[in-house]
Amino acid sequence: MSLDPVSKRVYAEEISPFLPDEIIDFHIHIGLPEHVSPIRPERLAGMWAMEIASSYSWQEMRDSFSLLFPDKKVSALAFGFPYQEVDLAANNAYVLQGIKDPINQSFGLFLTSPDTSPDTISQALSDGFIGIKPYPDLAPGGYGDVSIYDFLPNEHLKVLDEAGAVLVLHLPRKGRVADPDNIRELLEIYEKYPNVKIIVAHIGRAFCLPTAQIGLPQLTQATGLYYDFAANLNADVLEYAIQTVGVEKILYGSDLPITLMKGIREHVGDKYINYTSGPYSWNTNRKSPEIEAGYTYFLYEELKALITAAGKCGDAKEIINQITYRNAAGIIEGVVGKS
Repeated sequence: MSLDPVSKRVYAEEISPFLPDEIIDFHIHIGLPEHVSPIRPERLAGMWAMEIASSYSWQEMRDSFSLLFPDKKVSALAFGFPYQEVDLAANNAYVLQGIKDPINQSFGLFLTSPDTSPDTISQALSDGFIGIKPYPDLAPGGYGDVSIYDFLPNEHLKVLDEAGAVLVLHLPRKGRVADPDNIRELLEIYEKYPNVKIIVAHIGRAFCLPTAQIGLPQLTQATGLYYDFAANLNADVLEYAIQTVGVEKILYGSDLPITLMKGIREHVGDKYINYTSGPYSWNTNRKSPEIEAGYTYFLYEELKALITAAGKCGDAKEIINQITYRNAAGIIEGVVGKS
């Protein structure tokens, strides 16, 4: 398998020269098709990413790294697919199997549901996971206007705090990081559980600049929070995040396999529009064939956004090195060193 001509040029000319030799991807989903029960059409309509991918094997991850970053060494923080349709126990077992195999060069997070027992989480940490990945879709009643505590109870946070473990937190509610209740709860958790390494996924789901401008300034007091920018293709948001929370708190995450989709994203106000040539049921708003012929991976578009933002904030290569490698390496060293 090889890169298509457009992607090959984009990587060689626009991306590779800015990346360090080693990269740590702090947001990858791993799982097998047999871990997922049939997904109803109405569910796909409400969560577009589920139609792109709901499985991704360790072999597929390694193949993607070889394809997308042929001249780099890439390692990962991986976790399963946190959807209602997923057999969490089977998915977690597969992730654990993979993180124990040195060929994958990966660490793992344990998928939790609200009713996961604290003892189960403690055992998962003993088994080799370095933290947990809860998700709003697993809250009672499913994805909606839920509290963080609906899918991440205090009993889970106590276990993480005692272990100094990692939490990758996807914020609920339509307002994302701009929602005042999300801000209040996130600061509560940060203050009450100071030993938890909290990574706010997708920069708090601030995919558009107005959302970031409302939410991020209210979190600057929480200097220990980290933010991954998985699947965030907005250079303005990344530039603002670097300037607001600091380059030392931002982590690269790919959100693979979702970002294997080819296309572009347009940002209008506090909304975004995905454009792709992919055969998805929701893909009814298309660009011209000439424009679609120039599409590359969403992942490359994400990295191009980082490169643009970093160039506006200082020494681009130094900033990118810190974001794509050093920050994550420091977190892993701090957690694994305690075990």
